[in-house]
Amino acid sequence: LNAQQIYSNFQHGLWELINQIGTTRSPDEVTLRQLRLLSVVGPAALSPDQLDRYNRLINDMLSIYNTASICALNEPFRCGLKLNPELKDIMAKSRNWDELQYVWTEWRRNTGQVMKDTFEQMVQLSNEAAKLNNFTDTAEYWSFPYESLTLRSDLEDAWESVKPLYELLHAYVRRRLRDFYGPDKINRRAPLPAHILGNMWAQNWGNIFDITQPYPGRDFLDVGPEMVRQGYGPLDIFRLAEDFFVSMNFSALPLDFWSGSVLQEPLDRVVLCQPSAWDFCNREDFRIKMCTKINMKDLITAHHELSHIHYFIQYRNLPKAFRDGANPAFHEAIGEAIGLSVGTPRHLQTLGLVQTSVDDSSVDINFLYMMALDKVAFLPFAYLMDRWRYDVFKGDIYKDQYNCQWWRLSEMYTGIKPPVLRSELDFDPGSKYHIPANIPYMRFFVSTLLQFQLYRALCRAAGQYNPEDLTRPLHKCDIYRSKEAGRMLRQLMEKGSSLPWNEVLFQAIGESRLDGNAMREYFRPLEDWLRNENLRTQEYVGWVYDGDYCKQSIETAGLQVYGGFYNGGINLINSVVILVLAVCASLNIHRVIL
Repeated sequence: LNAQQIYSNFQHGLWELINQIGTTRSPDEVTLRQLRLLSVVGPAALSPDQLDRYNRLINDMLSIYNTASICALNEPFRCGLKLNPELKDIMAKSRNWDELQYVWTEWRRNTGQVMKDTFEQMVQLSNEAAKLNNFTDTAEYWSFPYESLTLRSDLEDAWESVKPLYELLHAYVRRRLRDFYGPDKINRRAPLPAHILGNMWAQNWGNIFDITQPYPGRDFLDVGPEMVRQGYGPLDIFRLAEDFFVSMNFSALPLDFWSGSVLQEPLDRVVLCQPSAWDFCNREDFRIKMCTKINMKDLITAHHELSHIHYFIQYRNLPKAFRDGANPAFHEAIGEAIGLSVGTPRHLQTLGLVQTSVDDSSVDINFLYMMALDKVAFLPFAYLMDRWRYDVFKGDIYKDQYNCQWWRLSEMYTGIKPPVLRSELDFDPGSKYHIPANIPYMRFFVSTLLQFQLYRALCRAAGQYNPEDLTRPLHKCDIYRSKEAGRMLRQLMEKGSSLPWNEVLFQAIGESRLDGNAMREYFRPLEDWLRNENLRTQEYVGWVYDGDYCKQSIETAGLQVYGGFYNGGINLINSVVILVLAVCASLNIHRVIL
């Protein structure tokens, strides 16, 4: 709280100073834009008492979230199971319907349900802060960096362009899970139950690849074992990542980066291991903190984090107000676009981590399917998060509608339903970190789509992709050693936020709108396969509302389920008990938690 206060005091002083100057009398457009960006300080515009209350409300909710724990199913004396690592591990690996349902429900009972009143108070203060920043509410404040009067319709259009692919994936996954769990638990036309998708929030489905993969045994590339065999260490992985950018005509990283960064877990102290890239805002000090492991995931993550560093370096000489991504999604989108190239068989073969080329359609489909479980399945969840919150901030969803409206929108966009009947006693959005933390989520939706637009443009610049040439599909493109792709990437980075994002994008790649078609092009072979497979099995594509998911009353909430009774492995007494119990101004950090 003390660090938050120091930073907020600085922002508040800056906000007061700019308000005295005014943002309409500047001599030129560049200065006007700087003043406008600097004048938006968010909650720091609140009075000291209000700001203290706002921070305490958020910290109270995060304390609930971070300390929540549950007992194991049917083991009332084995308690203290926390989200990390126990509950995430259960949701990822367990295939026990009752256990998954129990963990899903208990996590929400111990998090969201406890913070609903606090969240409502925070919304009021958040909206008050937005008004002090000259916005009507927090929804408008969060939309400000995207600089679009039609943002909501733009995002809706982008989602609609990808929805056909998602529906095909959803239908295929539903059939495979129905085969696994049985038709008595999963209806062939109904939304998917949220607890069996391998993730506490059903935001990505990669953990159920093993029971749904199109071609069992036709594994795609995992170079981790080969990296270990060749003796790779954390520094070697980052040297590979540096070489990727140097090959595209980026400058080598400064020596201070290597001496100041933490690239492996220290032995003498405990550190937060979430990968992060740091800009110390002095135009020369840039660092990464990452507890690098020798595996394929961290190989790609290292390239991702270095993309942040190169972004920092490219815009370092701009005024401080412009030293940021063109919009909140750009940093992540660029990092993910680089990752798409690094993970291709062609690039891994170039690195000497794959000895023979892989040209097998079944391996390709498995690879694209795994990618789709991560990226395509994530899209509607990412959209839902702020679609719901924007309505809350605007006053279109009241406190006594929070939960049922959440599930109404979830069914509409994701085709996912709760495994047990919910009520307004519950507050299921609060089970996701970004809700109590009051952190915008729309950037993840935008970056997931934008990464494919950037990747497509870079691949065209590299001469690696032509949509008319079916022998060179987008998902096999590698931009390594392409000077033209590097030029395009630097042009994108060096503008920072000095111009509206659509202008930055247009100047670099000739596109000015968020477009889901690039993602469709990347997944085209998989989309064709899914369409044919769903036709072959006569699978219903889409979903049909199949009953109440949430009720105002709590008379049966927590007990009624779809296809059986809640916690069939728990005795009635336990079920009844469950029901009754029913920082700093000079630092930019890019650390992403999805």
